[in-house]
Amino acid sequence: MPRDDLHAWARHRWHQERVQRFPESFEPYDDVPRLFREFVLPGHAPAAPLLRPQDTVVTLGSCFAEELREVLQAAGFGSDLFWVPAGLNNTFALLDFVSWSTTGTATHRAYRYERSAEGEIVEWSAGHDQAWYARQFREARAFVFTLGLAEVWLDRQDGRVFWRGVPEHVYDERRHELRLTSVTENADNLRQTIRLVREVNPTAAIVLTLSPVPLLATFRDMSCMTADCVSKSVLRVALDEVLGGAPRDVYYWPAFELVKWAGASFDWRAYGQDARHVQRYLVRCVMDAFVESFYGPEAAARLRAALPEDVYPSRPPHALRRSATQAHRFARRARWKAGHELARAAAWALRALHV
Repeated sequence: MPRDDLHAWARHRWHQERVQRFPESFEPYDDVPRLFREFVLPGHAPAAPLLRPQDTVVTLGSCFAEELREVLQAAGFGSDLFWVPAGLNNTFALLDFVSWSTTGTATHRAYRYERSAEGEIVEWSAGHDQAWYARQFREARAFVFTLGLAEVWLDRQDGRVFWRGVPEHVYDERRHELRLTSVTENADNLRQTIRLVREVNPTAAIVLTLSPVPLLATFRDMSCMTADCVSKSVLRVALDEVLGGAPRDVYYWPAFELVKWAGASFDWRAYGQDARHVQRYLVRCVMDAFVESFYGPEAAARLRAALPEDVYPSRPPHALRRSATQAHRFARRARWKAGHELARAAAWALRALHV
């Protein structure tokens, strides 16, 4: 940053060297890829690409992990092809699954209920034996863990946490309670998860992310919006505490900040029609930057060529709307012009008849 700019920011008052500044106008928000790389990503990407397209990446957790898996597979990159439980988006569930996968022993701190493909709530059963999962963890070149919830359902009797919600046929109001977990609990769970991965795979990159998808509902005595703010804040501080210890080859990917912090300043909605899931254009921007940072520019170019425009549009929604509006305006003008010419022709024909 030029020294003149620094002095203009806080002339002769505070120490300013190497300061990271917030955008001071709306101009950077008009170019989302640039905004992400210049104002959101600094301090989080690896110094040089770490992965090759053929490397296996294990993705666990909520939306970002699922999106990344789909994008990598669509582009023909290596990503985990084994089925993992859906909704591993609290740190207790994540730790329980990783513990069983890497050591064969669960944490005994979780109930493993999930929703099956048929929509039924069932206890999770592994699609392969534990040795098969352990091999996937040993051979992976990277892991992406996405967190989503700090609110969990707890069994007061044994202290165990449910992977997801409490099945209706199991729920007992005297025994089960919804609880907001603490920063310390979540940070400890993450550290244990990283340690378990490192015991079987010392060199793989570990990428931690926070889902920008808000809570669908809360059982706490407050609005869901404020409960979501608290839940995400707990997880974000826990992530910061873990990353503050500078664990080797562990990174934070700031998709959450792009959507939640920058999203309010876009002149289009950062979320889709359901007001919960991220606009597909933003998803594309996040994935593009991730592949460029972890795989390199050539891999990113390959990804851009592979992504279907109708699923991952390369322009923001307002640009698409503007194009559609222009096309509509041109079509309307063409119809008017055609009608006008037709009317003129009819008038000339009538005049010719009278002559």
